[in-house]
Amino acid sequence: MNLKIETAPTEEPISLEEAKRHLRLAVTAGDASSYNEEDGLLERLIATARGQAETSTGRALITQTWNLYLDAWPAGDFIEVPLPPLVSATVTYRLEDDSGYDNTFSDVVVDTVREPGRITLLDGYTWPTEDLYTTNAIKVTFIGGYGGADDVPYEIKSAVLLMLSDLYENRGDVVVGTTIGKNDAADMLLLPYRAWSFR
Repeated sequence: MNLKIETAPTEEPISLEEAKRHLRLAVTAGDASSYNEEDGLLERLIATARGQAETSTGRALITQTWNLYLDAWPAGDFIEVPLPPLVSATVTYRLEDDSGYDNTFSDVVVDTVREPGRITLLDGYTWPTEDLYTTNAIKVTFIGGYGGADDVPYEIKSAVLLMLSDLYENRGDVVVGTTIGKNDAADMLLLPYRAWSFR
């Protein structure tokens, strides 16, 4: 299995202003926008914290498009799609002498309710039997994520803010003899959202 992002998120689950308020960076009381000296740094840290949350949960938070490549059709009747919640998916494939993914396989049902989502064969159908290209012959293009920032569950957003705090407060190398502990509160907030495979 090989995953490659096609369209990255166009926003983050936490706004710059939310980050500043959480970090108490407002210069004027109640006005988070008045502090802008580290906007570039904060934007990078927000993206990093979001990435940590996605890695920890195995989820896509903000809408994004990915390509999942397989060398062969599955032995069973479904393809499990990572990075829930799944929004939609299409299956194309490349034959031995094809120059691209010119063949679409549509005899499937896309299950967006189950997590992780699945692409399942329709009753009575089988996977194509033509000779496939040597590697990465099957491409599943899928959209995952909750939607925009307002659609991300508040527990996940709270965990992102906690991880952002750790990143902001610990910017340098770890000094010998000291440790940066795990963020147990963030881990507990993310635990119910971890995507488990039930193969």
